[in-house]
Amino acid sequence: MRHVTCLFLGLAVFPSALHAGEIYGSITEGGKAVAKSPIEIRCKNQEPAKGDTGADGSYRINVPALGQCTLELRRYSASAVVFSYKASSQYKFEVVKADGRYQLRRR
Repeated sequence: MRHVTCLFLGLAVFPSALHAGEIYGSITEGGKAVAKSPIEIRCKNQEPAKGDTGADGSYRINVPALGQCTLELRRYSASAVVFSYKASSQYKFEVVKADGRYQLRRR
């Protein structure tokens, strides 16, 4: 019986150890959703967490580490600094073109 209890406790704790936090939000360009665009979130010394924006420009990605990370919108080669916490973090961005390059600006 002890082995079964330990197994269930291990399974309950394991998923939370996979990801430190969740980063979510939306991305628009010119007031319109940036749909179905690949995103990568890179945190120090970790493999990037990958996802895509939805049809409405929203995204929700679990990241492997706490602290400062970089969110990259791959279609535009634009990036921004984001922070991962134990609780979810929301970031809404607008894609803008400045000096011939695309940038992500917080809304």
